[in-house]
Amino acid sequence: MIDIHCHLLYGVDDGSKSLEESVEMLKIAKKQGVTGIILTPHLRHGMFSHPLDKIERHYKKLKPYADRLGIELKLGTEYHVATDMIDAFKDGRCHTLADTQYILTEYSHSSEYSFVYKMTREAVFAGYVPVIAHVERYECLRDIDRIDELREMGALIQVNADSILGIDGRHFKKYTKKLLKEELVDVVGSDSHGTKERVCNMKKCYEYVAKKFGEDYAEKIMQTTPENIINGR
Repeated sequence: MIDIHCHLLYGVDDGSKSLEESVEMLKIAKKQGVTGIILTPHLRHGMFSHPLDKIERHYKKLKPYADRLGIELKLGTEYHVATDMIDAFKDGRCHTLADTQYILTEYSHSSEYSFVYKMTREAVFAGYVPVIAHVERYECLRDIDRIDELREMGALIQVNADSILGIDGRHFKKYTKKLLKEELVDVVGSDSHGTKERVCNMKKCYEYVAKKFGEDYAEKIMQTTPENIINGR
């Protein structure tokens, strides 16, 4: 499996706090069957400053550990969407997913659908493929017809493994089950943040999806599509 959404990079956001913790998180991911990871530190104005030099330095320190474990490690960003998003990516202030045409976009719980629609449209017109992070969190996307509309526009829909498994609550599990049943999920991410809380549960999630919705679909959303993302296909 390939994990395109995680906070395994140490010392840059609310994820891993040290190089040692990041290495342990890599080992956990390896045991889960993860062979590729895109590190997606938060960029959120007023909350996460996204120190690009520090992010790139820490990535270079961490990468040899991933290499020794046989995990392909790439950089990305979880961008909390603001009106300057396109300029931020174009100007190189943050990394796209594995430096491809894919971008991971995050919204507030209370974001209006008109804003999500507008910014998704802008991203597509600018030549990006927006991967909308953990859609289960947004009130405005409770109407799955809107999920359909965003996908038809060119966006990909990402949900968290813990939401599928019910670890994040029954409410999220019920909603993600509905999306999976309609095959509206394009990719699953761990959104892991540490070794004790919000850990990587990709293997358990794969087994659950394969059992409930079929091996082919599990492979598509946890292997094939994330592989296309990390390779820019």
